[in-house]
Amino acid sequence: MSKPILYLTESDVQQTLTMAEAVELAEKGIRADAEGRVAGDKFYMAVDDAGFIKPFSGYLKGEEFAYVKIFSYFPGNPKRFGLSTTASQVLLYDASTGHPVCLMEAGWVTGLKTGASTAVTASWLARKDASKAVIFGAGMQGRMHLLGLAQRFDLSQVWVIDILPEAAQRLAADLEPELSFPITPIPFARREQVVREADIIITVTTGDRPLIEYEWLKPGAFVAKMGSYQEVALEVITRADKVVVDRWQYVRPRTPELITLAEQGRFDQEDIHAEWPDIVAGRASGRESDDEIIVYIALGIWGEYAAILPEVYRRAREKNLGKLI
Repeated sequence: MSKPILYLTESDVQQTLTMAEAVELAEKGIRADAEGRVAGDKFYMAVDDAGFIKPFSGYLKGEEFAYVKIFSYFPGNPKRFGLSTTASQVLLYDASTGHPVCLMEAGWVTGLKTGASTAVTASWLARKDASKAVIFGAGMQGRMHLLGLAQRFDLSQVWVIDILPEAAQRLAADLEPELSFPITPIPFARREQVVREADIIITVTTGDRPLIEYEWLKPGAFVAKMGSYQEVALEVITRADKVVVDRWQYVRPRTPELITLAEQGRFDQEDIHAEWPDIVAGRASGRESDDEIIVYIALGIWGEYAAILPEVYRRAREKNLGKLI
């Protein structure tokens, strides 16, 4: 018979790790993935036309625990049911028995992991002296990406842009006292001005329109396209010096820009520079000059979660968080 498992609410999970700790764990997981020490997979299951459910699994060799994260995306929820668009839970399993040990709500830790992961990627692919950033999207992901970047870069200015100006204003007001640089909300109509100045541009939105034009990017810019809808003009991808993806087999069928470009015969697998784990492992080059424009497209792989989620569970137990069920 299975033993009771620990249930962690979002509030419990938020008391376990800092962003600084998450960034270090994310890098550990990324390196393990690049070295072939992480098992994992994911798939998207359509649920009629309402949305999809995505099981996502991973295990870092030698770790005590493996995970399955289940993410759902149902865009009609807010209007039809007054519910959030997404839901996310994690089950952790004892790696020696395969029995579950923990069920945790995973909205917050998803943001934590993604922000930490992008910060590590940017530290490899952006200019080392990058100091100005633009973040499109002022939700949970925008917040976490800003906190993650602050761990790896000496930032002098960050601009935040959201289709809802009050969301950008709220994020800036919340985080500027905590961080040592200005965070400025910018109206959507003025985005070109700040993109032209930015060293790092991150898009984490649920919009579906080009936010960035290639002509706006200065030499050496790093663009991380993290949203599931179209966020950049197609020329941002076709004219970049390097396009890096986390895993081609996952981003190709689910990234609108890549779908459109493939249909037009303008971009396909042979046109990417590398998959991100190959750069970390030294099998492919990363940034080779300060003037390269590098675009990174990601939907998530498993190494970072494989390092972060077991530590969340261990910290929760140390702090007597959660309840047995």
